[in-house]
Amino acid sequence: MLLPVLVSAQQLEQSLRLPPGWNDAFFERLDRGASPKTVVAVLDFSGGDILQSHLRFSMSDMLITALVQAGRFTVVERERVSDLRREQEFQRGGMVDAATAVEVGKLLGAELVVHGVVTKATEQKVDKFSYDLVRVEVAVDVRAVHTGSGQIVISRTADAAEEAKIITTADGRIVSGPTDYDPLYAHATMAALDSVAALVANAAPLVGLVVAVDGGEVTTDLGERYGVAAGDQFVVFRRGEPLTHPTTGERIGWRKTVLGRLEITATEEALSTGQLATVTSRDVALQPGDIVMFERHRSPH
Repeated sequence: MLLPVLVSAQQLEQSLRLPPGWNDAFFERLDRGASPKTVVAVLDFSGGDILQSHLRFSMSDMLITALVQAGRFTVVERERVSDLRREQEFQRGGMVDAATAVEVGKLLGAELVVHGVVTKATEQKVDKFSYDLVRVEVAVDVRAVHTGSGQIVISRTADAAEEAKIITTADGRIVSGPTDYDPLYAHATMAALDSVAALVANAAPLVGLVVAVDGGEVTTDLGERYGVAAGDQFVVFRRGEPLTHPTTGERIGWRKTVLGRLEITATEEALSTGQLATVTSRDVALQPGDIVMFERHRSPH
């Protein structure tokens, strides 16, 4: 059984706070019982001749697969994106700008729009005396835009490499190793896009609710279908009174009180259970309706 650690105010400020990505609009989603999964649209990757000559496969489909496997997202169907592209003609070989991504995302009902440009797809053969070493490298400039704020939340270059040994006879006949490099390009591309999926996951917070508290055991409504695993850690907080603008009187948000850090110990398809690993007060008592927000995977010991 985990024994919760009480942290000081200074330690709390340094170690326990809401993870990046929280938006008070999540309260509305939780109130209406909507899925905590972020809706993501993936646009076609561009790259001109590089795509045509080396990457003869659908990179957007690869990224969609990685996002679905992450369990964190609802991904807009590929056909809907293609239909909209034909109607709007928003993509003509270059990276779409943020304004266009926002427009497209809103038309598709997506909260995040991911798009990118392939900037590198190269191969190099190195003579190792007894064999040749082929190294394939792929690099992609990727951006993700939040359609609500118009903010570019990801602007990174993702790259990866794949290598293979080729053994030939004296007359150049290949006896071991690939005869074409398409699989190497595919594996390198998939590795690069896996890192993109991880970046998107960090930009799309997973949010759920405490549904039951039994002694020290806390049950949430986030289970394996959302990619939650034993050892994952969530910040737990509670919604307080609304905050209103002093001049307009408009509600601009809510007070939020961080209660502690929950470490997951067991998961089911639709549920997870855990125990408080860190608390902000000796009097903390969680209750159904408190909010949990994914913070990080537990570091290996």
